[in-house]
Amino acid sequence: MPIDYTDPNPNTKVGRMRGLLAALLAEHDAAGMIPTSSRFLFYELVTRGQLSKEKDKSRPPDHIVHTALTHLREHGHVPWDWIVDETRALENFTGAASVHDWITSVLAQARLDPWAGEPPMVIVESRSLAGTLRSLCDRYAVQLASTNGQVGGFLHTDIIPQLHGGATVLYLGDWDLAGEDIEANTRAVLEHDVGPLHWERVALTEQQVQRYHLPRITKKDNRFRPARTFEAVETEALSQERITALLQRRLDQLLPEPLERVLKREARQRKKLKALLQR
Repeated sequence: MPIDYTDPNPNTKVGRMRGLLAALLAEHDAAGMIPTSSRFLFYELVTRGQLSKEKDKSRPPDHIVHTALTHLREHGHVPWDWIVDETRALENFTGAASVHDWITSVLAQARLDPWAGEPPMVIVESRSLAGTLRSLCDRYAVQLASTNGQVGGFLHTDIIPQLHGGATVLYLGDWDLAGEDIEANTRAVLEHDVGPLHWERVALTEQQVQRYHLPRITKKDNRFRPARTFEAVETEALSQERITALLQRRLDQLLPEPLERVLKREARQRKKLKALLQR
């Protein structure tokens, strides 16, 4: 486990990074923030002053994080499934020996709706953030989508069919001009087709940036001619634990009844159906 890790070359740059990542992952594990993403780990190290966002020669600033993390995983110090990769996916269309076996195998996935037919939709700007929030959204039986920047087709083909006027949307995106534009475009496209939405920005907000003293960076916006520079704070700088806690708190506030009560009812119904199938 990472907490027991001792690097063989701690005085080298990559060795020091392996040690920092091992300790940070141990913190994530203890806080229940596994799986996580390399992007969150990178920003947490930057926030702590243990890593700079400045480029090292021709390499991007997060290159050493990926290199050190790959070494830890390949040598068995960090389980592979502790890190999510939102850029790739396996599509599984396989079946079972019988329909009975298939129904039994997927019974654990059967869910009750704790939202009385009105589940909120969580929309995030980045894919890495969606990956780390997936288990929380699964537990709360809500919809989760990543725009991965400014988009049009995906909103029309996948998101709009799942929404209606008055639906609740919880949004998480970067605190900068581009992030505000992405959110504004997403909301405008959706509301143009479905009508006004109950739209809430969970993160990042200016209040959160100031409260947690999040590191600001300067970004060049090439949409302008000539290009302009603006201050920016990316969502991952808030830390996975804080973001998860913010979203969970808001979901708890919106629930018609406590989630634990629904999950217990769900477990009873699964158990009853399993007994019927076994007969």
